[in-house]
Amino acid sequence: MHLFHIVGTIVIGILGYFVARRAGIPAPAMIGSMLAVGLVSAFTGFAEMPAPIKMASQGISGAFIGLSVGRRDVRNIPHMIKPLLLLLTLLTLNTLLLGFAFHTLFGWDLMTGLLSCVAGGIADVSLIAMDMDADASTVAIMQTIRLFFVLAVLPSWIGFMTRNTDAAPAASEPLDMSPGSSPTPLDRLLTTPRRKTAFTLVIALSCGVAGYMSGVPAGALVFSLVAVAALNITTDVVTMPIDIKRIAQILAGSLVGSSVTPDTIAHLGSIVGPLICMIVMYMAVNALFSIIASRTGMLDMKSALFASSPGGASDMALIAADFGADLTKIGVMQIARAAYAAAIMPQVALLCVRLWG
Repeated sequence: MHLFHIVGTIVIGILGYFVARRAGIPAPAMIGSMLAVGLVSAFTGFAEMPAPIKMASQGISGAFIGLSVGRRDVRNIPHMIKPLLLLLTLLTLNTLLLGFAFHTLFGWDLMTGLLSCVAGGIADVSLIAMDMDADASTVAIMQTIRLFFVLAVLPSWIGFMTRNTDAAPAASEPLDMSPGSSPTPLDRLLTTPRRKTAFTLVIALSCGVAGYMSGVPAGALVFSLVAVAALNITTDVVTMPIDIKRIAQILAGSLVGSSVTPDTIAHLGSIVGPLICMIVMYMAVNALFSIIASRTGMLDMKSALFASSPGGASDMALIAADFGADLTKIGVMQIARAAYAAAIMPQVALLCVRLWG
């Protein structure tokens, strides 16, 4: 491992981020750095990244997912339990069906097939793929195209699906928006943003190390996610600036990009079939969930379509605001989906591989 190559790889990743951000590419820190480093790695073999970067990136990624889980979300889960269980069941079945299809029909290894179809974040799932000996570059490409497709097609798709529905969402049970609990001793101790950020980083990285050493699949991400989520639910002492997330995504993208080889580029054509299958199945799951949820009164059609779209929670909220959908319920569903994808689906994938193998 050469220090010059590591520093050069990080610089390439940073440049890729700036280019992607200037071009308006979604998730530019992850996608830009991954593409830039991947191209350099494939054609020159120059790119190198140290293994501990994976552990640190997983810890920070888990922390950011944990930060999205708040007291109100937990209090509102009982109100949303029926649509949430329906959505998670459909997404799990979709992942299993597609993963085994990719393995059987296209010759992919089972873990790569399963993780390629998990409806999680690009950075999170790509890092998990590296941790579980899957083809991280293939997983990252599949996850990236999924996000591009959702953001590009979703508004038109939802317009088509709701063309015969009422403009306003149907009245439904309001969610709990009451304020949180009283301050804890930790809240009184950590009173400044700087202290809270430092504390959160220490928790994220130490839990990342503990998770990595535990041997649990994707343990660094899962341990950090659970610890930070628990603190976020019970206190107000965890926070991290978005710049730290961007740094972690650049490092994660550079790490995934450094695994790209000439063989990866040569086999890009082989993912066309799986990509088409994945997109068709996600659209089918989205439509099926939304029809069931709207006809049973669990959610109105617009909110159901947004809640079950496999994009980022923030992306879905921004688009949903223009459609007049229920942002609060969409947020609860999307946050729960992201946490489930990061914490539970890797364990499900590992179980499937062990049983199958």
